[in-house]
Amino acid sequence: MKTNLSEKEIEDVFEVFHEQLIETGLELISRQHILENRLRIDLLFKDKKGKNVAIELKRNAITREDVGQAIQYAGLIKNSRVILAAPIIATSIKNAFEHYGIEYLEFDLKQVIKLNDQIKINSKDQNLILAKKIHLPQNIIKEPLSKNKKKGGNIAFKITYTDSNWSGVCSPNVAAYNFIERQWCGIQSSFEINCQHESFSNPSVLNKTNFPCYDCIAQKELMFYPGHFHGENNDNEPIPCLQAKVGKIAVFTSREPGEPENERFIFAIGLMNYFEPITNGEAHYENFHCDKKSAIIFRNTRPKYWKYYSNANNPERVAWNTGLFRYLDDNTVRSLLMDIIETNRYPGKYKKKAEYLLSHL
Repeated sequence: MKTNLSEKEIEDVFEVFHEQLIETGLELISRQHILENRLRIDLLFKDKKGKNVAIELKRNAITREDVGQAIQYAGLIKNSRVILAAPIIATSIKNAFEHYGIEYLEFDLKQVIKLNDQIKINSKDQNLILAKKIHLPQNIIKEPLSKNKKKGGNIAFKITYTDSNWSGVCSPNVAAYNFIERQWCGIQSSFEINCQHESFSNPSVLNKTNFPCYDCIAQKELMFYPGHFHGENNDNEPIPCLQAKVGKIAVFTSREPGEPENERFIFAIGLMNYFEPITNGEAHYENFHCDKKSAIIFRNTRPKYWKYYSNANNPERVAWNTGLFRYLDDNTVRSLLMDIIETNRYPGKYKKKAEYLLSHL
C-alpha cells in the first residue's frame, strides 16, 4: 500500500465517495473547473439548495496561503460554498476559515489511501456502484461539516445617529451635536474637508468608496467596520473582530440625540456576505458587507435593541460603553427574527426576509 497520494488521487477518492466524505445530495458539475482568472477548482458540485460547492483538496497541512486562495474562490463563484479538505488543519487556520465563512474537513490520509487502492481496480461505473455499497470507517473524516460549523458569529454595530436614514450626512444641527458628543465626529470636525463640506452635500455621491464616515452610509451600503483603538500605547490600531463570520447576521443599531441608551433601536438586519480587507498605511482592518437584497430595513416600527440583548456580566445594566460592536449568540438573533415573523407590527415582506435570515442560524 502506498504511504502517500498525489492531489489528483485524493481528488479521485472524493469524486467517487463525495456523499460519504463531504455531504449527501451533492451533484458533481466538473473536475478541475477553471475560473475567470484561470484558477482551477479541484471539484465543483451543486448542493441540495442549488448552491455551488467548490472543493479544494490538499495532501499536506493547509497553509495560510490556502486561506487566501479559498477567499478568492468565494469571491469568484456566485452563490457558492467553499470547502477545503486536508489531513491536517491548524486551530488558528480553522478560526480564520470560520471567520471568512470557509468550511473545512480533516481526513485520515491512511484511510483515503485504502479507498484509492479500491477504486483503481474498478471501472468508473463499478466505482459508482462501490460508493453506494461500501461503508466507510467512521473516523475517516475527523469532524463532519455539520459539526464544525460553530454557533455564534453574529454581530451588532453601534452606529451614530444621522437624520438622513444613514444614507447621507447629518443636517448641520445634528452634526453640531455629534461633533461634541461623539468621539470620531469630534475628530473629523477639525478636518479641512469634513462631513459638512459641500462635496458631501449630495447623498448620491456617497458610496462604499467615497464617504466622510461609515455612519452616513451604514444603511445605504449596509457596511461598517469594527473601529480603531485610541490611546497612547496603541493609537489607531484596528480592533480585531475575528468572531464575526461570513454567512451570519449583522444588526445595525442607533439612538437619537439625547435619548437614553435603553431607547437604542435596530434600523437594519443583514446577512454578512463578505469581509473586505483594507490597508491604510501600516494599519490593516476589515469592512463588513451585507447582502442588500435579503436585508430588512425598518422604515417605521423599529425593534428595541435591549429587548433582545443583555450584558453577560450584568444583565440588568443597560449600557453599551466603549467599542463599536457586540457579538450576538444565535438565540438572541433567533428571538429577534421570530418576533418579526410572529407579530402583526411588521409587513409581510419583512416576515419573508426574517424567515430567510433565520435559516442561516
